[in-house]
Amino acid sequence: MWQLYVTASLFALLSAIAGVSTLLALPGIWLMVLLAVVHELAASLWLGRAGGWVTWTTIGVALVIAFAAEVIEFLAGAAGAKAGGASKWGTIGALGGGLVGALGGTVLIPLPLIGTLAGAALGAAIGASTGEIWKGGKSAQESIKPALGAAGGRVAGTLLKVALAAAVWVILVFGAFWR
Repeated sequence: MWQLYVTASLFALLSAIAGVSTLLALPGIWLMVLLAVVHELAASLWLGRAGGWVTWTTIGVALVIAFAAEVIEFLAGAAGAKAGGASKWGTIGALGGGLVGALGGTVLIPLPLIGTLAGAALGAAIGASTGEIWKGGKSAQESIKPALGAAGGRVAGTLLKVALAAAVWVILVFGAFWR
């Protein structure tokens, strides 16, 4: 029985580190799910059982939450831009800008969370503003509200993804310890 607690404790620690990496725009939720699969397989091999510590149903629930978190984060900037009155082009610009900005912010501003979040928000705002001016026919002044909406939406989406990563961690760790 002690082997279960050793593997579950190691899983909890490694998946917590993976979960924190979500703040850095890394695939932390997916790493947690992968660790759960590895934990399940290791427990079955090490303990000589058919596994069953982190059930496949629990891993499936974690997968659904992880997928939802990705979709929410990706679409949040566009939803914020739309709430700010963006046209189709401003919304598309917010999507692309948020993605490019998150990657660029992570590299250019190497401060955990701050660089990624600032880059994503700024990228979504610039993308929405550019889309509104270039294809939407709006002036720079008119593009400010959709740009601010895109930035706010992207920040909200990232924070919601982090909250969902914490939920996945709790579900998987609970499954690893209590069966």
